[in-house]
Amino acid sequence: MKKEYRRYNRYPDGYYPKLEYWNVVLKMAIKQQDTEAVVRAADKINYFSNKQLEVDYLEQQADSQLSIMKDSGEDWC
Repeated sequence: MKKEYRRYNRYPDGYYPKLEYWNVVLKMAIKQQDTEAVVRAADKINYFSNKQLEVDYLEQQADSQLSIMKDSGEDWC
């Protein structure tokens, strides 16, 4: 759990800035018809989109736990 927490703090905006960057790289590689660069950029987009899905899932789980604690009257602060 600590690993996910550190990663989340390391990327406060999630992985969207990385996705935006690699999307630009992908577009440039396509324009230049550089197949190797297209594959690399697509791999990076796949990697960072999966990482963003993990962050979203962890946030959803945390929100869900807070809701459960609030509803049960537990101390959640």
